[in-house]
Amino acid sequence: MGKSNAPATSAPQHTLWQKAFTRDLEWRKDELRDVVFWVIGAFSLALGMLFGLLGLQGLPCFIAFFAGVVLVPSFYWTSFLGVDDEDFGGKMEVLGDSIGTGAAIFVLSWVGVFTLLH
Repeated sequence: MGKSNAPATSAPQHTLWQKAFTRDLEWRKDELRDVVFWVIGAFSLALGMLFGLLGLQGLPCFIAFFAGVVLVPSFYWTSFLGVDDEDFGGKMEVLGDSIGTGAAIFVLSWVGVFTLLH
């Protein structure tokens, strides 16, 4: 009998977009950091626009942003994705360079919306 030409079965491959909305999958560090980058970007944009719409000003807004930028993604990957951040070097290792970019998005959207409306 000859060899079969049928492809070997393996675990289904998920795109990063699919993995971002599916619980209990295997994650590589770079994949998780990419998803967290976009979560922080979206959160920063939404919060900046909200603060601009409400006309909020001052240091409490920055404190709320930095608290949220750590808590929201942490909640997302631990509660929703079921990922233990210690497997990837800890919370700050996963957040990585995303906080700086998120801060820039937050300030630009906050100031832009505030300037347009007030």
